[in-house]
Amino acid sequence: MLSASERLQKLIETEEMTAKQFSEEVGIQPGTVSNILKGRNNPSLEVMQKVLQRFRSLSSDWLILGIGSMYRQKNDSQAPTLFDIPPETDSVSDSLNPSSGEILPVNTLPKQTASSRQVASLPEADRHVQKIVVFYDDGTYEEILNR
Repeated sequence: MLSASERLQKLIETEEMTAKQFSEEVGIQPGTVSNILKGRNNPSLEVMQKVLQRFRSLSSDWLILGIGSMYRQKNDSQAPTLFDIPPETDSVSDSLNPSSGEILPVNTLPKQTASSRQVASLPEADRHVQKIVVFYDDGTYEEILNR
């Protein structure tokens, strides 16, 4: 069985990257990658999470435990992530003016979920948008604050 550092080395080779490119892609310090690859340190949970966020098709069982195949198969029974769920057809994307970050009124709301029903039942005058979080497909996100 490969060690965690050997599995990361194999991932880097399979993805045809240098250690420096890998560190930039994953968002960790090059020295951290170097120490892991040389066997000086074991990868932390934070490093493993960043790797799994960047390489969405990578099998977490393989990366963390060293079992199974390197990449998930389409029919693997792993729970879907936020990024695997198809978007709703109703959209509130028109409520944001991207040039200024200004939040505009919305006439239609997305379908309510069980957790949002209580909040949605408040009078509209008592509710104000505080923050919108946009998640991108490269694993990064942006917060837009209403001030």
